[in-house]
Amino acid sequence: MSEKRKKIEIGETAATITCGEECLQAVIDGIREARAELIPYAGRRPDFLLSLEPLEADAGAPKTVARMCEAAAKAGVGPMAAVAGAIALAGVEAAKRAGATHCVVDNGGDIALLLDRPLAVGILSQIESINLPAVEIGPTGGKILGLCTSSGIYGHSISFGRAEAATVMATDPALADACATALGNGCTDADAMKDALESIGAIDGIIWAMAIVDGKAGTFGDMPELLPARIRPGDVTIHSDFPADMPLNDS
Repeated sequence: MSEKRKKIEIGETAATITCGEECLQAVIDGIREARAELIPYAGRRPDFLLSLEPLEADAGAPKTVARMCEAAAKAGVGPMAAVAGAIALAGVEAAKRAGATHCVVDNGGDIALLLDRPLAVGILSQIESINLPAVEIGPTGGKILGLCTSSGIYGHSISFGRAEAATVMATDPALADACATALGNGCTDADAMKDALESIGAIDGIIWAMAIVDGKAGTFGDMPELLPARIRPGDVTIHSDFPADMPLNDS
């Protein structure tokens, strides 16, 4: 099985896919299908895009929408806080259905992982640095896990905190994404970091969490040892264009 690494951009989704070449198209199709569920729903329900508070999914809402709403409710944030994780999850699920035992979808730093061997993942706390702390993850025993990072300093996502990095690993990528946002929101300064970590750690499905605020780090749960890592140019998944008012549409 030859492994393929491919970067894609579909609308607002900028992702790096790593999987067997025979499963690559399945991942892309899974991502497109998840977006195809979201876009018409959001068009009918503008509050789904704008709310910073949890919302209930309508009866009969698409699977991706329901996942986002459920994850956001647990984290106490709006459903769009879970969008990147939910889309990454859809891609890895499609790979698993196609027979993959190893697949990674990095959706702008929100990562869904199905691992049959260990993988080192860097935690981006300084956007200009090529030297990062990293954790070794996996294998995941056939389960799809989520490792997601939010930041109040870097990137285009809304955050009410000052974390350079707020990273959460969970049994569900959508939940990890929503909780990373909530953790970042709670890290208004280094003194608030401990309470924010404990609050996130109390949510069912959280495996571990870490925050970096004003150069100080805190952790919760059974986190792997931090290791030094060096990233190569182009390893960080970012979109080619990030207008602040980018609407949800497809291409």
